[in-house]
Amino acid sequence: MPIQATSTRRYPVPVIQFYGEGAGSVLLRRYLIWGLVMSICNMLFTSIFRTSLVVLYYRDAEVGGILFGPQETGNSSLRHHTTKGVIPILPQSLAPSRAAHNQSKSSNNSSALTAPLTANRITVVISPFGSPISANDIYMTIISALSEAAVPPSTDPIQEPFTSQFGTFPCYLVTRPVMPPRRTPPIYEWRHLIQALPQAMEFMIGRGVFRESSMEIKVDGVTVGLATFFAQESLRGLRVK
Repeated sequence: MPIQATSTRRYPVPVIQFYGEGAGSVLLRRYLIWGLVMSICNMLFTSIFRTSLVVLYYRDAEVGGILFGPQETGNSSLRHHTTKGVIPILPQSLAPSRAAHNQSKSSNNSSALTAPLTANRITVVISPFGSPISANDIYMTIISALSEAAVPPSTDPIQEPFTSQFGTFPCYLVTRPVMPPRRTPPIYEWRHLIQALPQAMEFMIGRGVFRESSMEIKVDGVTVGLATFFAQESLRGLRVK
């Protein structure tokens, strides 16, 4: 596939470019998300933030690449960029076994963010309400949830409560469809959660507000799902699956 680049209006640098391996090939969304997750974790844990190309492998076959850099790079430069650090995609290490199969007080700080999602429009209403949570704890929880949400087909419905936590980081994300569950479209799908989580991160960074927060996820104006970031201390005594 052609090299694609992305950045945000608020944060135009760095630019993230990605491509699928082979002429006309497609870099599947799950490979891109797993690659981004592994790359970000590697940067955070090693404290190395520099221009780099991450080559993506799945079952020993190259499926594409991601370049983190200060500006867009031409096709030939990206494809022939060399690096000593190659991070293989290991989905089983990213997504605990519960992940894909465990579909198991608002305030005046609420904010609505919108972004296009295929033929639909998703709106996320975020309401901070409780205990502070460190920015890193929220980042890692979002990263964990994205890696897990990328496992099932993106248009599969989320039918049961889903919980995500990264390692020992004291933050949980809990999401579920509205009750009673919707029987007709739009229905809460994994792609809606994948679209909503980056908006939550952008909201918190933009406002400088990192605390327990609830999220109402709407598609075409219809509420399909609810999600909440909890501090671990708030869940003591409760059983989180």
